[in-house]
Amino acid sequence: MRSPFFSFLFLLIGFPNSFLWGQVNAVDSLERELKHITDSKSSSETSVDTLQVQILLSLSEELDETKTDDAILYAKRALEKAIKLKFPKKILEASFLLGKIYNNTSDFDLSETYLKKALAMANDQKDYIYIGDCHFYMARANLIRNNFPESIKHLNWALQAYEKINDKVKIARVFNSKAILYGKQNRQDQELEYYNKALHSLDGLESKDAEWLKHIISTNLAYNHLDNKEYKKALSIFLDSYLKLKEEQSNHSAGSARGVGASYLKLNQLEKALEYFTIALEIYKKTDNKSGLGDINREIGYVYFLEKNYKQAEQYTLEGLKYSTQIGELESIKFCHENLAKIYNESAKYKRAYENELLYKKYSDSMFNIEINNRVYELQKQYEFEKEKELLAQEQLQKEKASKVRAEKQQMLIYIIVISLIVLSVLTAAIYYNLKENKKQRKIVEDQKEMIQRSLYEKETLLREIHHRVKNNLQIISSLLNMQSKDVKNDDILYLLKEGQNRIQAMSLIHQKLYQSEDIDKVDIENYVKDLTTFLSQMYIGDSKRITVNIYAHKCKFDFETAVPLGLVINELVSNAYKHAFIDQSQGIIKIEIESLGDLDYELKVSNNGTPLPEDFSMEDQKSLGLKIVSILSRQLRGSFEIKKEGKFTTFIVMFKNLKLYKKRND
Repeated sequence: MRSPFFSFLFLLIGFPNSFLWGQVNAVDSLERELKHITDSKSSSETSVDTLQVQILLSLSEELDETKTDDAILYAKRALEKAIKLKFPKKILEASFLLGKIYNNTSDFDLSETYLKKALAMANDQKDYIYIGDCHFYMARANLIRNNFPESIKHLNWALQAYEKINDKVKIARVFNSKAILYGKQNRQDQELEYYNKALHSLDGLESKDAEWLKHIISTNLAYNHLDNKEYKKALSIFLDSYLKLKEEQSNHSAGSARGVGASYLKLNQLEKALEYFTIALEIYKKTDNKSGLGDINREIGYVYFLEKNYKQAEQYTLEGLKYSTQIGELESIKFCHENLAKIYNESAKYKRAYENELLYKKYSDSMFNIEINNRVYELQKQYEFEKEKELLAQEQLQKEKASKVRAEKQQMLIYIIVISLIVLSVLTAAIYYNLKENKKQRKIVEDQKEMIQRSLYEKETLLREIHHRVKNNLQIISSLLNMQSKDVKNDDILYLLKEGQNRIQAMSLIHQKLYQSEDIDKVDIENYVKDLTTFLSQMYIGDSKRITVNIYAHKCKFDFETAVPLGLVINELVSNAYKHAFIDQSQGIIKIEIESLGDLDYELKVSNNGTPLPEDFSMEDQKSLGLKIVSILSRQLRGSFEIKKEGKFTTFIVMFKNLKLYKKRND
C-alpha cells in the first residue's frame, strides 16, 4: 500500500464549473436573474416556475465545489419545484445533483439515496449520460471506503453507459478512477496501464473538459514520482496545479495544496508542509468534504508528531479519526490509529499506544480481507468474461445458420418477384389506359377546386374589409363623441359620453382583431384583453397610478357572436375597477382569468385588491348601468353573474357558453 502520508489521489468528482484560466464565474448573474424572475409578475406561472428550476440547478452546479451548503439548498428548491410541476427530466437532474454534492462532501448515505432515485429515473428515460454518472459517483463512494469489488462493479456499469454514447472524456474519467483503485491496492502496473488508457482516450480532444482531465491525470501521476523518491519533480507538478486552481477554493485546489504539502514533507521541510496542509484544511472546511477533512487533519497531526508537539499531534489526529469514522473510510481510520499509537508511545501513554496498535492491526486485517475479496471478485469477473465469450461464439454460430436460411428464402423471393413483375406488367398496361381516361376527369375536378378556392379567398378578403370598415366607422363614432364631449360642461353627461366611448372601443377592438387575425372567424381573447386593458388604463388613470393587470386566457379563441358580449362584459368590469376600486390607492392588482370548463362552458373572473364593496352591497339595489349591462350580457351568453370576496380580492364571476357551439348543438 502507499505511504499513509500521501495516500490520497485526485478522485475526479466532476468537471470544473469555473475553468479558471478561461471561464468567468456566473453565480452573481444567475442570482440576479433568479431574483428578477421571482419578483416579476407573469401571465404564465408554469413558465416562470420552469425557468426558476433551471436557474436553481445552474446555481447549484456553479457552487457545488465551493459553497456546498448553498448548492444543496438551491438543488433542494429545484427538486421541490420540479416535483410540483411533474417535470421528470428536472426531477432527475436535481436528484442526481444532490447525490453528487453529498458525494463530494462524503455524506455517502445521503448521496446513495439520491443517486439511486436518479438512476431509477435515468433507466426509465434511457438517459445514458445520467446512468453512467450515477454509477460513477456510487463507484467513487465505494472507492473512498475501500470497498473495491463494489467500486469496480459500478465503474464497469458506468463504462458501458458512456460507451453507448461514445463520450470519450467520461470514458477516460472511468479509466482514471480505475487507475486510482489499483494504486490504492499498490498494483502499479495496472495503475499506469489505466492512466495510459485514460490519456489515449483523450487523444485529439481539445475541449475544456478534456484539458481539465489531462491536468488531473498529470497531477495523479505525480504521486508515482513520490513513490519513486522523485520529490522535487512531484513538488513542481503539484505547485503548478495549485497555482492554476488557487483562486477556485474547491476540492480540486485543496487536493493540489495537499500534494504540495506531501512533497515538502518528503523533503523534510516541515514548516512548508504544515503551511500547505493548513491551506487544504481551510478549503475542505468550506466545501464540507469529510473525506478530505479526515485525511488532512491526520496529516497535520503527523507533521506535529515529527515536530514532537504531541499535544497538537493528538488533537489533529483525533479530529481526522472522527471524520474518517463518520464516513467509514477504512484506510484513513487505519492510518489514524497507526499515528495515534506512535504519538501515545512517545508521550509515555503506553496503554493508549497499545490499544491503538491493536486497532491498527484490526483495520489492517480488515483491509487485507477486502483485498482478498477483490481478487476473488476479479477471478469471478474473468470467469464471467470467458463464459460470455463462449456464449458470443454460440450466438455467432446461430447467426451463421440463420444467415444461410435467409439466403435460401431470398432465392425463393427472387423467383416470386420475377413472376410478380410479369403479372404487374400486364396490370400496368390496363391501369395506364384507365389513368388516361381518368386524367380528363381529374382536370375537371382540379379546375372546380381552384374555382372554389378562389371564391373562398375573395369572400375572406371581403369579410376582412367589412370588419375593417366597421372598425373604422366605430372609431369615427367614438371620435364624434369625443368632439361632442368638449362642448359639454355637465359632469354627468361627460361621464356618460366617456362610458359610451369605452363600449364602442371594446366592440371596435373585436373587429380589429378579426381582420388582423389569420383565422378570420376567431378572436384571440388574450391579445384582445391586453389591448383593451391598455386602452382603459390610459383612459382612467394614465401614469398617475401603478395598477398591474394580470391576464390568464391562454389559447382562448371565440367567434364574433361570443367575443362581442364577452368583450363588453370585461370592459364594464375593468372600467368599474379603475373608477371605484382604486380611488384611495396608488397601486394595486387587477386579475382577468378565463378558464375552460369543457368544450362548451367557460368561467370569467375579474378580480381586484382595491377598496372592497360595502358589507350591505346587493345587486338588486344597484342602479349602476355597467353592472346591469354585465348582468344582461351574462344572460345573453347563456350564463350567470355573481360577486364574491376571495381574501383581499373582490371577484366578479361570469359563467358563459360558447354561443356558436351552443346554438349548433341545440338546433
